Amino acid sequence: MVGAVTTDLRRTDIENREPLLKTSVLDLFDEHAERSPNSIAAEFQGQTVTYNQLHNASIRVALELRKRGFRPRDRIPLITTMSLEMLASVLGILRLGASYCPIDFNAWSLERVIATLEAVGSRLVLSTVETTISGYELVRMPELSRHIDSVAEEGVEALKFIRGDMRQSDLIYIIFTSGTTGRPKGVMVPHSSAVHLVQQNFSGAMRGSPGEKVLLFFSVAFDGCAGVIFSTICHGGTIAMAQPSDVINTASSCSTLILTPSMLASLEPTPEFDRVHSIYMGGEAPNETLVRIWTSPTRKVYNCYGPTECTTAVSTVEMIPGGPIVLGHLISEVEIVLLDENLEHEVPQGEICIRGPCLAVGYLNMEALTQKKFFFRDGVRHYRTGDLARRDEEGLHFVARVDRIVKNRGFLINLEAEVEPALRSFSGVQKAAAFLLQKQLVAFVTPSEVPVDILREYLVRKFDVFIVPDLIFAINDFTLTPNGKVDTRALQAMVKDQVNNRLLSYPRTENDASTALDVVLQAFAVIFDRPVSQIPSTASFRSLGGHSLTAVKLQSHLRRENFSLALSKIFELDTAAAIARAAVSADRFASADVSSSITTSLTPHQLQLLEETEIDPSSNYVFYSLTRNTANSPVNTENLRKAWEIIFTRHAIYRTRFDMDTKAQTVHTAADVYWREFSAVDYENMETVSRREREALWTTLRSQKSSTSILKPNFWIVDVPGEAIQMNWLVHHSYTDAWSFGILLEELELIINGNAATLPPAPSYDVVAQYLNGEAKRQARVITDFWSTYAEPWKELRPVQLLEPRVPSDQPWNRWESDIPLKMDSLITSARQHGVSLATVVYTAWALVLADYTDSNTVGMKISVSGRNIDHPAVERVVGSLNGRCPLIFQTRKDSTIGATLRSLQSTLLRVNDYQWTYPQLKSYVKQTFGNEAYWFDSQILVLLDMPVDTSKWRIFEVQKPTAPIELNFIQREDTFNMRLRYDGTRYAQNDMDGMGKRFIDRLIQLVGSPLDGRMADLGNMTQTEDALLTN
Repeated sequence: MVGAVTTDLRRTDIENREPLLKTSVLDLFDEHAERSPNSIAAEFQGQTVTYNQLHNASIRVALELRKRGFRPRDRIPLITTMSLEMLASVLGILRLGASYCPIDFNAWSLERVIATLEAVGSRLVLSTVETTISGYELVRMPELSRHIDSVAEEGVEALKFIRGDMRQSDLIYIIFTSGTTGRPKGVMVPHSSAVHLVQQNFSGAMRGSPGEKVLLFFSVAFDGCAGVIFSTICHGGTIAMAQPSDVINTASSCSTLILTPSMLASLEPTPEFDRVHSIYMGGEAPNETLVRIWTSPTRKVYNCYGPTECTTAVSTVEMIPGGPIVLGHLISEVEIVLLDENLEHEVPQGEICIRGPCLAVGYLNMEALTQKKFFFRDGVRHYRTGDLARRDEEGLHFVARVDRIVKNRGFLINLEAEVEPALRSFSGVQKAAAFLLQKQLVAFVTPSEVPVDILREYLVRKFDVFIVPDLIFAINDFTLTPNGKVDTRALQAMVKDQVNNRLLSYPRTENDASTALDVVLQAFAVIFDRPVSQIPSTASFRSLGGHSLTAVKLQSHLRRENFSLALSKIFELDTAAAIARAAVSADRFASADVSSSITTSLTPHQLQLLEETEIDPSSNYVFYSLTRNTANSPVNTENLRKAWEIIFTRHAIYRTRFDMDTKAQTVHTAADVYWREFSAVDYENMETVSRREREALWTTLRSQKSSTSILKPNFWIVDVPGEAIQMNWLVHHSYTDAWSFGILLEELELIINGNAATLPPAPSYDVVAQYLNGEAKRQARVITDFWSTYAEPWKELRPVQLLEPRVPSDQPWNRWESDIPLKMDSLITSARQHGVSLATVVYTAWALVLADYTDSNTVGMKISVSGRNIDHPAVERVVGSLNGRCPLIFQTRKDSTIGATLRSLQSTLLRVNDYQWTYPQLKSYVKQTFGNEAYWFDSQILVLLDMPVDTSKWRIFEVQKPTAPIELNFIQREDTFNMRLRYDGTRYAQNDMDGMGKRFIDRLIQLVGSPLDGRMADLGNMTQTEDALLTN
């Protein structure tokens, strides 16, 4: 048996008395496929499918499913992502008379996927992605293009017979949401409810009519996705599918947007969205600001309300700027009543209960919960939402959630249904209670003998990171209220006492470690935004979310308090107590204030940058373009110019001149910057002007005979008055690095908003340069010894083994880009399980790719680091070039565990990072030892996760020349990732880079998905199928 309901058309007498389904969403779709076969039904990433093609594809999918053993009324799990194949699979399942159970391959953890499959009860699974799940047979849905041709009549008659026997109560889909036992709960929605929703025709109803393009940006496993699909294709519209990487371009091409308020808030109502005439918000309470900025004479904004159990939406209302936020117009035959806590009497403010044809059948395999949530009152079936609302003359106003659902780290979680069951699943825990206190998730467990540290490790290993409490306390037993419930207030009062007891229990020693501990605890409190009373001495730097940026902040805080500790030690020691014990007293640094004119030697990093530019005059420049909407904004050319004048004066690096003859830099009294201003009539003209100036500057750079005159920082501002402003900046890396850019943006925002008085002190770069040059002399022998030892494996390094392209590209630098089907939470969980940083996991994946492509277990790459790990108190806020290119050499071993490999690479990284600021000495040593033709790194990787760049309201575009033949950029896109490979088109072919990029994605996913005790050999080599997938 494939499904858990039935596998043929035989019914009981009771089932045969169920009314037939007169009209289904498939019927409505088929009508448009017949009426307008060549109309576009959906588009995704440049591909389109017509109504006729989608119709044919769905029939082929249905027939293939029937051939594989699926039957009408089966529950069919669908593992999928945003794709045209997802759409054909959904319709194919429905055409078979079965229901689909969507599983988001990109977003769900493996534990959630397996729990869902177990609940559905089918060992056969339809999948549009390449994956395997132990114990389940996956039916692979290939590319849609193989299914869009005309279909044979064979088998179609059987599908028509199936359609004729469908009943109103037959399920259309099962959507899984957070469950009451910590397991996902499946909401079973019947065909009758879905078709009732899409047939609504009141003013403001969601209907994607012919000629309309509707955005689909929801998770495929969210009921909103089903709502968008059916409300569009049932009316002849076009679905525009989007991913985080292309949502702006896709959304701006649509006529209708259906989004949560949080999604909409990530967009700006620029002129490119002028074709959008309707916006529907749902899933969260809307805010007035969004309504105001998105409403226009040609655009309406609507608020929708409806739980999954009530088929996506039961009400819609047009929002008026400044008007009340209410639930609005109900769909036909649906009613909302507000009932008291006993569900007996209607009250002005109470729990929202819904009745009508929108209701779900109930929860899959959860009869008790179904009876609790779906109840009869006066002979009529209702659903209790768990939401509070009040009714007045303006309508229904949403008030709050009734149950214990809170937001932790951006995710809605159920304390009773998710967190507490997770705690109780640990052996030895008898009782558990959880609550949110001062933005922290706090948990108590009994009895007091429970090993809290081991419990935390278990939770991190087994559950999503947002389920794991920030603080866990073990006590003998819970205090109860008179009603017999856990006294949460009493537990909250105990939190401070528990933390204070831990602080008092810290052993104070004669070497003044207690003072160091106070400093470390204060630093933890500031960095992680928590009261110092809630930071125990056992607090873990990594578990609190520590990474390279926070490590720099911690090191700077220690140095300001006259303590010294290498950055690598912070990750190694981890706990506050251990860090405090290792911190040593250090002399106070001299003040960072300097005279108006001072000369000091160039740092090794500056010197290298400038020498490279002497050889190639266009190298080591970076171009930034920052665009901002200025409607109702104080930003204009005048206050931008004044803001930058303040910034240039504050930061000595912009008053500095470089002298390559003396290898020195001199700070002058005034900044030396080119500044120009232009006006434009519209966005297109603005881009034209900016591009013209940029190309002229690049031409100037390329035509220079030498770099004896490094171009000064060059600004040109292009203003479209009252609409937008673009700030363009071409600057040499000797003036600015990525970390500095984040500082400058932060200061710029403060100044243009009238908060210049709150700017922190600006350390002078030359003071840090003096320190670095002094350290280079003081540690000369140590530095030389380090690099000579570090370079011992050099002879084992091999270049990437790829043939030169048959036809070299006419472009010097080409690009391959892809989204990565990996969630941030999955990467965080994997990194924390192995006790390493996020970047370490990424570097290891690239190391494995290099091993594949060099046929050597010893691999080398350049990585870009902050350069902020030097032991100087000014390093966190100084603006100037410290961003070092760090050489990472690593030896992979198949006989090692994955965890040991990750930790070994991180150890190597931390060790070399302590000396990365003297990186030019490695280059010199290699040439002297191995000759001028010795191998040098042919790839550089930039992991852009920890840089302190708050883009604020600016849309940023950046261009610079790569420093290696292959450059990999690993970029966070909200809760997922994107990768870009930039490569020398004269040396590498596009197909080879395509294969290399896919290989990296595969290796990264393998690492993240590996078990804790997994071995490197388990990752294995690419199978023939995988190899074909990665290289075709």
